[in-house]
Amino acid sequence: MTQITWSQRVATLTEALGRKPTLEELLEINQIHQMTPEEIKAQRQSWVRAFTTPCEHGELDFEQCPECRRARKRR
Repeated sequence: MTQITWSQRVATLTEALGRKPTLEELLEINQIHQMTPEEIKAQRQSWVRAFTTPCEHGELDFEQCPECRRARKRR
């Protein structure tokens, strides 16, 4: 059985609807989507980068960085 990537699933839904799917429609198809091995690998790599790459101020955890926290409060 060939697995369908998320991009393919969204493209198929978009074509069937004749428009971009709503958030609710995306959440609905997300319930049946099974990630491909490539998607799992890409997500794993993304998480590793997120938790091992320091912020622009050099702090490993941007939530503990006073500069990043200050910038978030200004938004």
